[in-house]
Amino acid sequence: MRLSELLGCEVVDERGRSAGKVHDVRMVQDGPPIGQFGASLRLIGLIVGRHAIGARFGYDRGAMKGPWLLRQLAGSGSRSGRYVDWELVRSVDPAGARIEIAGSVDDLSPPEPMP
Repeated sequence: MRLSELLGCEVVDERGRSAGKVHDVRMVQDGPPIGQFGASLRLIGLIVGRHAIGARFGYDRGAMKGPWLLRQLAGSGSRSGRYVDWELVRSVDPAGARIEIAGSVDDLSPPEPMP
C-alpha cells in the first residue's frame, strides 16, 4: 500500500462515526536495512481531523513559528486533529477512500507534538 492511498481517506469507528480524514501519518525508522539509506520506515499511526490545512503547514507541531495571523488561521483547524494508532485499524478500502478503526472516535486523543 502507498501512502498516497491513505491520505484523504475518511476514518470511521466501528459504529460508523467519522473521525475526519487522514492528513498526515507517523512513522518510525526501525525496519529492515535498505542499502545505505538505513532502516526502513514503518507506519505507526494516522493523524486525522476535519481540517488539514494547519497540519499541512506544520501548525500541529508545538514549536512552529510564523506570522501571527497565519498561525491563528491555520493553527485553529489543526487543534481538532486526533491520533489513530495503526493497531486500531481494522480495514483499509482505498477504492472507497475509507478506513475503519476499532473502538470509538471519542477514545482518540490529540496527536503528540513532533520533536
